[in-house]
Amino acid sequence: MSKRPTVARLAPAGTIAFALAVASLLLLFLLYCSASASDTSRGAAIFGAECANCHGPQAWGGKSGEYPRLAGLPPGYLALQLQNFRDRRRQNKPMIPIFKAGRLSATDISAVAGYLADLPAPSPEAIGIPTDQEYDRELGEEIYVTDCSLCHGPDGNGKPDTDNPPLTRQYPAYIIKQIRDFRAGRRWHEYAEALFQEAEPDELDAVLGYMLQLNQAPRDRAPADP
Repeated sequence: MSKRPTVARLAPAGTIAFALAVASLLLLFLLYCSASASDTSRGAAIFGAECANCHGPQAWGGKSGEYPRLAGLPPGYLALQLQNFRDRRRQNKPMIPIFKAGRLSATDISAVAGYLADLPAPSPEAIGIPTDQEYDRELGEEIYVTDCSLCHGPDGNGKPDTDNPPLTRQYPAYIIKQIRDFRAGRRWHEYAEALFQEAEPDELDAVLGYMLQLNQAPRDRAPADP
């Protein structure tokens, strides 16, 4: 009996297409990981060269809030502020030399913003936020819940999946300066007129006190006044 010639069996077209799709996804994933690692390294290098001297090696800020903490803030928010400093829409003398002669491109800004966003934020104790100051709690809570919580979250920790920054774990002196700048028009805020320029000083003091109080864990916070 003669043997039949061996015939190579071809894999079904669907199997080949699936294998190619898996290989393509794997290649894209590897490229993404490589790009992410490159961006992280680039962001870390830029931060070390341009920012760490003022904001500290962990990006926790310093000088009692003259330099704010940057670690853990949303990347979109950080990138926007850097762009505003670069374009002189936000004024700050220490930031001016960083953007002279075209330093820090859009790619650089994106890399350093992403790097900072991934850094762990400090504890309130690490930056000395008081949690027992006196203020009109009822008024502060009312203003915060009505005017601030929609963007910054009911607990002051920002809103997930947005670029709205947290108000907790930030130096009181820095927050006070930003409120003054919003009030004076030195820094842009979409609702500056209603929230800051038309507010009375005692209202600003009350909401600031409430913001600082949010740094305490919920179980430790005193209940609102009846």
